[in-house]
Amino acid sequence: MQEIKPLLVFAAVLEHGSMNAAAAALGMTPSAVSQHISRLETLHGIKLLNRSTRSLVPTDAGRALGGYCRRLQDTLSDTRRAIGRLKTEPSGELHIALTSGIIDAPAFQTALRRLQNEFPKIRPVFRFSDTLDDLQHTPTDLAIRGGGHALDDPNLVARHLATWPYHICAAPSYLDTLPPITRPEQLHACRWLHFLPVRTTLHRGGESCFIDIADSMFCNQLSAVRSLTVEGFGLSLQVGGEIGRHLSEGRLKTVLPDWTLPPVNLYLVTPYRIQSAKTEAAVRIFQESFAKAAE
Repeated sequence: MQEIKPLLVFAAVLEHGSMNAAAAALGMTPSAVSQHISRLETLHGIKLLNRSTRSLVPTDAGRALGGYCRRLQDTLSDTRRAIGRLKTEPSGELHIALTSGIIDAPAFQTALRRLQNEFPKIRPVFRFSDTLDDLQHTPTDLAIRGGGHALDDPNLVARHLATWPYHICAAPSYLDTLPPITRPEQLHACRWLHFLPVRTTLHRGGESCFIDIADSMFCNQLSAVRSLTVEGFGLSLQVGGEIGRHLSEGRLKTVLPDWTLPPVNLYLVTPYRIQSAKTEAAVRIFQESFAKAAE
């Protein structure tokens, strides 16, 4: 370990760009960091850094060694995460990546309440993102994903949660400004909001109609699309499992309810096959809660 620590300190110096910044990140004094670098240089007879009053630049040897030191740093981080996953008591922070729209889903809210009540030592930490983040390079224990590209990463372990229909929705206040919508062709004359471009096919019995809405207001967050739709700014595509309360309370109405759209599959994914006790507990609760909601 005495030989490894100077290598990790050197990696921190390269990462943070100065002795002082590395010291702050490592919880050490700048003089201790400097001693580790000097010891490394003396031990191996190489100069690693060119120092001046204003800058600190790695030598060619320093850049070469730095690559190995960073890999050593990454390996140590992976090892610590693996040890954390082997703990037997469901406790600690549980990092969950999910889309912004799912917070309105009753199945998700049920799972969260159960998690709080049954495992009070687990502290959920939510990271909302409507794009597909790289889960293996972020501090993520599990994620809820949907859509056609949810399983593009072959390294993920996926569990099917639900299949939810899409609906075309609008607020009553907006629909009151329009003539009754009875055919899909009328949708092109409406105002739309979208996160992804509105290109889909509607079906009714043996009929089908493809819609491609060219003029639509883009929002980079699914929850913003829903909020603006509820406030009467236009039509949007909404996932059935997330809008039940808005429909029952009359804040949203479905448009062309006798026409169906392609559904979306929802998955619970984890970046590792070996799970910690806290992740296993959360996976079980989410699976049970979504299965019960589908009954």
